[in-house]
Amino acid sequence: MTSVMPPASTPHTDKLSTDLPCHLCGYDLRAHPQDGKCPECGASVAESRRLAAIPIRPAWRDSDPRWRRRMLAGAWILALLPLLQTLTAFEWTSDLHVPNVFGFPGTLRLDETFLCSMSVYESLIFCIGVVLLFSKERGRQCARLDWTRRWGVACSYIVLLLSAAPILFISALVVVGIAALLQSMPLKYQPKVTHLFVQVGWVYLHYGPQPNNYAGIVLVAFSSIAILFACVPLFNALRSSGPKWVAMILLAPLVSFSLTNLARAGLSCLSISSLTSAEVLSLEVYFRPYLLVSYFAVVHRYLYVPGFELGAFLVEATKWCIVLAIAIWLSIVQLAAWRQGRKTSGAGKENRREEIRNSL
Repeated sequence: MTSVMPPASTPHTDKLSTDLPCHLCGYDLRAHPQDGKCPECGASVAESRRLAAIPIRPAWRDSDPRWRRRMLAGAWILALLPLLQTLTAFEWTSDLHVPNVFGFPGTLRLDETFLCSMSVYESLIFCIGVVLLFSKERGRQCARLDWTRRWGVACSYIVLLLSAAPILFISALVVVGIAALLQSMPLKYQPKVTHLFVQVGWVYLHYGPQPNNYAGIVLVAFSSIAILFACVPLFNALRSSGPKWVAMILLAPLVSFSLTNLARAGLSCLSISSLTSAEVLSLEVYFRPYLLVSYFAVVHRYLYVPGFELGAFLVEATKWCIVLAIAIWLSIVQLAAWRQGRKTSGAGKENRREEIRNSL
């Protein structure tokens, strides 16, 4: 007696062999029809199937092109952090002219701008580079660590605000002085903006970040957290373009340095650290490009490096070499993806031409 197998059992078994979690609650929907609903939360099965078809981690050449460009730009911007310190060390800033936006008489040199004072360049470049690394990637499934993107961007903006605290504090004092001058006038001659000057100056001096040690410690903490969170998108970019273990080894020093800076900032805030406040505040925005430049520059006497030692230089050199290696790595794979895209596009055009010839 021969046994008859149902003809639909084999394809049905193949369909059931693949898990289909609900995109809202995670319930297994593999036995439910396409037009069905999740028995737990009522979500659409068709939507869960659509989202399940999206890759968890696409390859670099198949990922979002806008995300790839922004990741590459962010890595190279961070690699340019030592640029201004190099120009300053070799006295090239006095020979470089910048656009005269406000129409001041004469030419405006680079060393006469805010970029060369109060670490404006480092904090601005840090914020731009890190925010670009947190760009949203389309065409992949949501991951567990996607929450770091929002908090990483917030930490970067806080770093920029705290770095600008000395400049904003001076500006607030100027606004308060103008308000006091206007208030010294008779009431009928006071302009309408007097109250605005008073409010703006008083609010910043009362609630704004102050250029003190605690503001510097908070700056060190938030910059370290921003880099710690930035390692997540960097890891995603590196593992989509190469072996995962290489990405882990490359990013491990950045993570360890971030945790070390956080520990130093916390101990200094609790006044139980052996480091002085100047040594903790010298960590600034995670990167310290002046340590790199001061070691190689010929004119050491023009640079003041607090607590300079060989160990600190090696740490900073490791950070910068890692960022540079990541930028070069992503540039190579981006060039390879571009060439592959051109070949694919050329092959598609040739196939279309061949189809047109055959049709004729």
